[in-house]
Amino acid sequence: MADQLQAERLQPLIVKQLQTVIKNHELAHAYLFVGPTGSGKSQLAMWLALRLFCLHLQNGEPDLTCSECQRILSGNHPDVVVAKPEGRQIKVDEIRHLKDEFTKSAVEGNKKLFVIHDAEKMTNNAANSLLKFIEEPGPGIYILMLTTNKSAVLPTIRSRTQVIELRPLARAELEKALAKQEIPRTERSVAIGLTDSVSEILEWRKDDWLKQTIAAISLWYRHISNANMLGFVDVQTEIVKLATDRQKQQLILDLMALIWRDTLLIANGMTAEEDLHFLQDQELLTTTAQQYSVQTLLEISQETLASRHLLDQNMAFQNVAEQLTIKIAQALSA
Repeated sequence: MADQLQAERLQPLIVKQLQTVIKNHELAHAYLFVGPTGSGKSQLAMWLALRLFCLHLQNGEPDLTCSECQRILSGNHPDVVVAKPEGRQIKVDEIRHLKDEFTKSAVEGNKKLFVIHDAEKMTNNAANSLLKFIEEPGPGIYILMLTTNKSAVLPTIRSRTQVIELRPLARAELEKALAKQEIPRTERSVAIGLTDSVSEILEWRKDDWLKQTIAAISLWYRHISNANMLGFVDVQTEIVKLATDRQKQQLILDLMALIWRDTLLIANGMTAEEDLHFLQDQELLTTTAQQYSVQTLLEISQETLASRHLLDQNMAFQNVAEQLTIKIAQALSA
């Protein structure tokens, strides 16, 4: 399915709004698309690029077959400039290239579109260096910035853009897409607690990483939910070996938070399958939810969420996971 059609499927209301804005010649010069992974930010940016440059619009929609559409779809249009991060930041060279392009006129027409993926990964210096271009880009210049985390984008950037919040992909639709990929129910029910992106989940499944990690988190939970310090051993023997890079370390902490979130939901009477993720452990989660107070479970959930911030502050993953395990055991033993 073409990106243009995906945008209409994933974010039909926003596409409709943009269609009206373009028809009325009221398109803003800068937008910030905010939404979780898989919600359609990239597809929406692609749709807008196609809509702006298509030579043969059909009922106000790009035809996808003209030379302009084909070059955009293949990533070879000189007046559609795309910036993406490599690793944890958008590199200085990428920002320099953007600034150079901002000062140039469109190569072929009177329009130029800039798309900045993961805008939150610009350093403060990099973002500040683009401010004047974002504030006064000149006629025919449009800027799209995409982010999963609006609060991580500089306020000065946010204030100079129109912010569009994208709705996350509906769980039922995501479940359906994952089932078509023949992903086991236990894996997909957990994975959709972390992302709305099918491609991201497929990446996690390589070399059975997702399956092994879910099993390791379940084992850790089985021990630590009884204040059994074998959970501490699980971190050292099972979990650390799966935390091979920063992204996987973050995912593991997110899974720890997710299983305790499920426990808290059950304690609050939310037992429907559509509310929970660790379905294969539901019996154990229910036993734990009945064993401790809601206040205690809330404190543990808050600790699991705080652990992610410690990792972001460059504390070693093993130390973060071990400290979290000790804090959970102490809370349950109090």
